[in-house]
Amino acid sequence: MMFIQHISSPMKKFLFAHLLWLISILLFFSPALSAQEETEAEEVEPVDTYLSIMATYTSNDTVLLTATLYIRKGRVRIDLQNAPISFSVEGKEGPLVAGEVQTDSTGTARLRIPLTPSLPADDDGMVTYTAEFPGTDKYLASSEMFMSKPAKLEVAFYEEDSIKYIHVTGLQFSSKGEAEPIMEETVLLFVPTLFRPLPIGEVCLDEEGSGSIEFPMTIIGDSLGNITVIARIDEHDSFGYVKGEGSCGWAVPKHLLAQDKPTRELWTPVAPIWMMITLLVMLAGVWAHYIYAVIQLVKIRKSAKKETPGEKDLSNYS
Repeated sequence: MMFIQHISSPMKKFLFAHLLWLISILLFFSPALSAQEETEAEEVEPVDTYLSIMATYTSNDTVLLTATLYIRKGRVRIDLQNAPISFSVEGKEGPLVAGEVQTDSTGTARLRIPLTPSLPADDDGMVTYTAEFPGTDKYLASSEMFMSKPAKLEVAFYEEDSIKYIHVTGLQFSSKGEAEPIMEETVLLFVPTLFRPLPIGEVCLDEEGSGSIEFPMTIIGDSLGNITVIARIDEHDSFGYVKGEGSCGWAVPKHLLAQDKPTRELWTPVAPIWMMITLLVMLAGVWAHYIYAVIQLVKIRKSAKKETPGEKDLSNYS
C-alpha cells in the first residue's frame, strides 16, 4: 500500500490501463479456448453405429449374407464405407468364422456361403448368422444376428396342350440336411427390368411343395427371346428370404417390336413445337432490341455532328 501511494498519478493511469488491456485479452481468448476444449472432447467421444443383416437363400445352393453399417446424426443417416464386417455362423462349440468383407460406398458388405456341407443348426433347423463390426477410435463396435431355416426355390418350364407354364418347387432343409417340401406357401414371380423387378404373378405351393402358373406371352426378352424368371419368398418367419431363378426362350424377341419413333417431348432429343415457337419469339425480341439500340446510337451520332445555334453566333463575331 505504501508503494502504491508513492506512485505518481500518470504511472497509476498507465498501470490501470495496462491491467484493463490484460483482462480484455483474457476475456477475448477464453471462449475460444473453452470451445476448442469442447470440440476436442466431442471428437474423442466415439459415435454409435448401427448394423443390420439379412440372409437370402439362392437356387445354386448358397446363402447370400448382406450387412449394412451406418451412423446417425440427428435424422440423417450416413453409411460407413471401407469398414470391416466379420460374418460368422453359430455352431455348437462356438461361432464359426465365415469371412470378412469391407463395406462399399453404400455401407453394404456381402458374402456368399455354400450350403454344402450343411451349416450347423438347432433342433428346429434354424441357422444363426452374425455380422460384427469391431469398431475404431471414432466408432463404437456393433453386431447383429439373423436366424432362418435353409430353403431353396427351383424354377422350371414346361409345355402342355400348346400352353406354356412356369413350374416352381420349394424345398426346406432339416437340421440333418434332409430336404422336405415347403407346403402351402405363396411364391412371388418377377422378371428383371431396368430399375426394379416386374411382378408377373404368384404361385401357391401344394402339399408336395410345387405349383405352376401360365407363362405370360407378352413379356419382352432379348433379341433371341430369352428371359429370366425370378421366384421369391420375402420376410418369412422361418425361411427369411429365398430366391430362385430360371431362364427360357419364350419371351417376345426385342427386334420384332416396331421401332419407336422419336416423339416431341421434353425428355426426348426432338423438342416440342410449342417450345421451338417460344424460343424463336424470345430470340426475335432480343435481336429487335439490339437493332433498335444500334439505330438510336446512329441517330445520336448524326445529331452530334450538326452545328448548334451557339456556334453560329460565335462565328459571326470572329
